[in-house]
Amino acid sequence: MKHKLEKICISPENNLKAVLKKLAGNKPDQDSLPAGIILVADAHYKLLGIATDGDIRRAIAGGAGLSTPVSKVMNTRPFLIEGPKSNTEILSLAVEKLRKENWHRDRLNKIVVVGKDKRLLDLVSFYDLWHRSDSRFKQIGVLGLGYVGLTLALTLADLGFKVRGFDINPAVRKSLAVGKPHFYEDGLSQILKDHFNKNFKSVDNFNRENNCDVYFIAVGTPLDKNKKPDLKYLKNAVERVAKVLKTGDAVILRSTVPIGTTRTVVAPILEKHSGLKAGEGFFLAFAPERTVEGKALEELRTLPQVIGGINRVSADFSANIFSHMTHSTVLVDSLEEAEVVKLINNTYRDVMFSFSNELSLICHRLGINTHRVVEAANRGYERSNVPLPSPGVGGACLEKDPFIFIESAKVGNYQPLLLQNARTVSDLMLDFLANEMMGFLKNKKSEIKNPKILILGFAFKGRPVTSDVRGSTTLILVKKLQKQFKNLYGFDPAVRRSDITDHKVKYVSDIKKGFEGADAVIIMNNNPAFEDLDVRGLLRSANKPVLFFDTWGLYKKEEVEKVGGAEYRRL
Repeated sequence: MKHKLEKICISPENNLKAVLKKLAGNKPDQDSLPAGIILVADAHYKLLGIATDGDIRRAIAGGAGLSTPVSKVMNTRPFLIEGPKSNTEILSLAVEKLRKENWHRDRLNKIVVVGKDKRLLDLVSFYDLWHRSDSRFKQIGVLGLGYVGLTLALTLADLGFKVRGFDINPAVRKSLAVGKPHFYEDGLSQILKDHFNKNFKSVDNFNRENNCDVYFIAVGTPLDKNKKPDLKYLKNAVERVAKVLKTGDAVILRSTVPIGTTRTVVAPILEKHSGLKAGEGFFLAFAPERTVEGKALEELRTLPQVIGGINRVSADFSANIFSHMTHSTVLVDSLEEAEVVKLINNTYRDVMFSFSNELSLICHRLGINTHRVVEAANRGYERSNVPLPSPGVGGACLEKDPFIFIESAKVGNYQPLLLQNARTVSDLMLDFLANEMMGFLKNKKSEIKNPKILILGFAFKGRPVTSDVRGSTTLILVKKLQKQFKNLYGFDPAVRRSDITDHKVKYVSDIKKGFEGADAVIIMNNNPAFEDLDVRGLLRSANKPVLFFDTWGLYKKEEVEKVGGAEYRRL
C-alpha cells in the first residue's frame, strides 16, 4: 500500500465523529489524495469498504448519530480495480464500467486499486486521470454522416479513435450498418471496410456503451423557401447530444451556421438539457469544415483546422483532438470568428466564380472569346488569377452559404450588395444556357417535334469526382428545358441512376447510345471521363445539325466542327 493512504484509512469500529475528523484532516493539495473519501480497512490494510462525505451526510439525515460505527454506513461493494495497473489501464477499465452501466462520470470520482487479496494499493482521481489522458483514449461521436460527417468519422477512426456515428436518415444508417457508404468519395469505401464495426460503428443512439466523450455535430443547415437558414436539424442534433452530455465532455460544431449560432443557439440548448455550464462543465468549440468533395479524406489530414472556443480551454482541447489529424491548427479568438471563416471561404469562391460568369455573359454579347481573354489576363501577371467561366455556381455549400452570410450581415444592420448580386449572376448564366439551347432547337430543328437532348454531368461538379447532386446547376437547367422539351437524356459516371431518373430524365448507361440521334449535347461538368471522348466519332451518329455545347471548354472548336453539321459553342 502507498504510504499516503494511511492518512485516509480508518478501522471499522471507529464512529462517524472520527470519520469526519479524518476527512477534515485530509489535505488534497499536500498529500495528492482525492478529497471527500475514507477507506475502511483492517489492521493489515485489507479493504472492507469506503465512506464518502456524501455517505456520511445521507446516514446522518437518515437518523445515524456521531457515535454510529462507520461499518454501519460504509459502502461494502465499491468499484475496485485489481492492480497493479498503469494509469491508462485504470482509466480504460473505469470508462468501460461507466459505459457498460450507463453511469454518470461523477459516480466514479475516486477509484480504489487493490491487490488480489484486497489489500490497498492506490486511490486515484478519475477526473485527474481523464484530463491528463491522451485524447485518442476518448470515444468520439459524430452526428450527421453525410459528406462532412462520414469522412471526418472515418478519418478519426483511421487515427485510432473509437468513433460512433449517428444519422437521422434511416436509409443512411441501413447502408452503413452493412459497411456500404451511401455516396461516392475517393478512398471512402476502403477506409470504411478497414474500420467497419471496429473503430467505427453506425449507431441508433449514444446511450450506454455508445456514450461518447467528444461529439462532432455535422448536420445540414439548409435554406427555407425564403432563402433563410433553417436550423431545425441542428437543434435536434444538439438536443440529442445534450441529453447524454457528461462533465468534461466536448462538443465541436462543424455545420455551417449564421454568425453567433454556437453561442446563442447551441450553448443554451446544451446547458438546458445537461444542467452543465458551457466552458466549465463541458467544452464547446466551432471548427469549420473546409474540405472539397472528392478530396475530403486527403484534405482532412492536410488543411489547417480553424478553431474557436467559448473559452480558451475549449479551443485548446479541440486543437488537441485535431492535432492527431493535421499538423496545422489556427486558433481564433471566439466562436464567432471561427463561424465567419467558413462563410468567408465559400462566399469568396462564389463571388469569384460569379465574376468569371458575368465576364462570360459580357464577352458573349461582344463577340469576344472568353477563354482566350482570361488566359491572356492571367498569363505572367501574378495579381490576376481569374478562373474560367462555368455553367452556373452550385453545390450544397456555394449555393447556400452566401445566403447564410447575407442573413448574418443583416443582423448587423447591413444589406450586402456584392454577395446577393453574385447569386443573381449564377441564375443569369443558367437562363443564358437554357435560351441558347432552346434557340438552336427552335431555329434549326423546328421540324422535329420532340428533339433529343443529351446532358453530360449531373453532379454539382466533375473534378474532383463526386456523386453529389445537391445544388447541381444541371438540375436547374433540366427544369428550364423541360418547360419546352420532354425528350431529355442524362449521363454521369459518378452519379446513381436514380439521381438522374428522379428528375424525369432518361438514364443513359452507354454514352454511345446517348449520342445516337441526339439533336443537342451539353457538357455540364468537367468529370475526367468527359475529357477524352471520341467526340467526332460520337457526333457522327447524332442528328444533323447538332449543337455541341462544351461549357467547360474541354474540346477545340475546329476539331468538333470537322464533323459536318456539328455546331460548337462554349462559355
